[in-house]
Amino acid sequence: MTAKAERIAVGTMLVVAVALWGWALNRPLQPYYAAAVHSMSHDVAAFFFAGFDPAGVVTVDKPPLAFWTQTLGVAVFGFHTWAIALVQVVEGVAAVFVLHLVVRRWAGPRTALLASALFALTPITAAINRDNLPDTLLVLLLLLAAYCVTRAIEDDARWLVWAGVFVGLGFLTKMLAAWIVLPGLAMAYFVAAPGSRGRRLAWIGVAGGVTLVVSLAWPVVVTLWPGAKPFVGSTTDGSVWQLAFGYNGVTRLVGGSTGIGGGYGATVGAALGGGAGPLRLFDAEVGGQIAWLLPLALVSLVVAACRARGAAPGTKAGWVLWGGWLVAGAAVFSFTGGIFHAYYTAELAPAIASLAAAGLVTAWRWQRSPGPVRFVLPAAVAGTALLAFLLLGRTPDWLPWLRYTVLALAVLTVVVALLRAPRVVAATGLAAVVAGPAAFVVDTAVRPVSVLETADPGAGPPSTDAVRTVVGINTGAGAEAGYVRFINDAYRLSPGQRAVLAYAEAQAPGSVLAVEGGTYGADPFLLNTDARVAPLGGYIGFDPAPSAADLPRWVSAGKLRFVLLPHVFLEIGRGAAKPVVADADELTRRIGWEATHCRPVPPARIGPDAASAGVLFDCGVRP
Repeated sequence: MTAKAERIAVGTMLVVAVALWGWALNRPLQPYYAAAVHSMSHDVAAFFFAGFDPAGVVTVDKPPLAFWTQTLGVAVFGFHTWAIALVQVVEGVAAVFVLHLVVRRWAGPRTALLASALFALTPITAAINRDNLPDTLLVLLLLLAAYCVTRAIEDDARWLVWAGVFVGLGFLTKMLAAWIVLPGLAMAYFVAAPGSRGRRLAWIGVAGGVTLVVSLAWPVVVTLWPGAKPFVGSTTDGSVWQLAFGYNGVTRLVGGSTGIGGGYGATVGAALGGGAGPLRLFDAEVGGQIAWLLPLALVSLVVAACRARGAAPGTKAGWVLWGGWLVAGAAVFSFTGGIFHAYYTAELAPAIASLAAAGLVTAWRWQRSPGPVRFVLPAAVAGTALLAFLLLGRTPDWLPWLRYTVLALAVLTVVVALLRAPRVVAATGLAAVVAGPAAFVVDTAVRPVSVLETADPGAGPPSTDAVRTVVGINTGAGAEAGYVRFINDAYRLSPGQRAVLAYAEAQAPGSVLAVEGGTYGADPFLLNTDARVAPLGGYIGFDPAPSAADLPRWVSAGKLRFVLLPHVFLEIGRGAAKPVVADADELTRRIGWEATHCRPVPPARIGPDAASAGVLFDCGVRP
């Protein structure tokens, strides 16, 4: 392949990626994080702490780096969902380009092009790049770390320091998820870098120290901050360390009760990502997002390991890097016993794509060899196509002809391989391998999504059953419909909500309007106005932010006068929908205090349609 042809191919691939991920850019995004970006674009403290609201009540449940980049997009273009989505598209396309650079240095241009294409056509990659989750930036930063490791092996060990910086920045994007790739990066450098074993270990130690310093820089500053700061969301004590190593650490891995959500993490994980176990990545919730090429990648890795003796250090480094990345990540995501979403597996996509591409290119070269190795490629295509047939069979009403087309292409590949036509084998085999995931990606690009789907993004035929199950866990079945309604109405401020906000601002100009239920109650106000609205309870209302004991002090200090209780949360407080989650006790206690110590404002006093917004309580006058 000439340099010009390679540049044209790379450019074409990047343009296709932009089209797939940037189509219908003005679409709904996860409202919780979008509301935080809106707040961060209006308040410096909210920007630094990743504050959910401009009133400074609570932060979101992730560190700030991904939202800092999204806020920069909003600063340039104004607050629009498309401005946030554009940042995600740019980061996603950059990840494709960086993956090409990494694989090219390891396995050459053909493998690099194929790996980049397979990565771009991974369904869950398309899903996260069309949402506003931090996973898009996380994947880019980890790929930049992988690039630095390859440069450290080939050129200068000092590149390893930059690898540590990028993994540390990954921690500031999604905390411990960034550290999953460390074994693969460290092993690749250790087995392939020049110099003595002691020298290599020393450089790995330096890079590890840099990773730790960068990772913990923001948490340390938050901990030592001398002035007022928001409560750290999704924790029980406002500690950023509990967020990092509890809610986003131990709770995710093994369940338990560390941080808000620990009490029901395993239930949520099973609902959104299937039960933990060795086959989780192939189950109904996860398989269609990431599993298409997973067996091919693993078999390629095993074959490479068996043939590793005598391999050049650079070649060996690539297999170790991507193999360590995949094995560590697959083990973590397969056996995670706490909160788990299928979209977490987007972190595996670069490794799967790289290993699968290297295996396919190697098998294609064997087509020209005598003996049984020439049947490796058709066998790989046939096995991958069979898995695609099974995955597509889970949605039999969606493109029912596609799974049979995939099988037909696989059979054609086997026949052509027997006729010794390697170029035709490559074309038909590649079509059989990518047809299923590519269809999922295209469907994701052209199909409108509801706000409810953005809470747990996925590619291909939509299914909100799992999200609705979790909503039922949060609220009890009796309030589920109301919860779903609030999620889907997040980007619309109703006339009743406008009337309530106007009344509260007129009656108490110096205080905030507090809204119960966290994101599901406050999002319409935070997304559609610049008012100082205080979301009570963090993400889903369970945080002690504030606790029921804090409310009297808020009222005495003039910080709080009016509290809006959307109907669904009022029902929870009255016991009509008994929460089945222990963490919801704080929500119940707050609502109980509000209903006891505050006076309901007659809707007629507020204005037309006020009753549709819920019940407004005036805490400045005792009932």
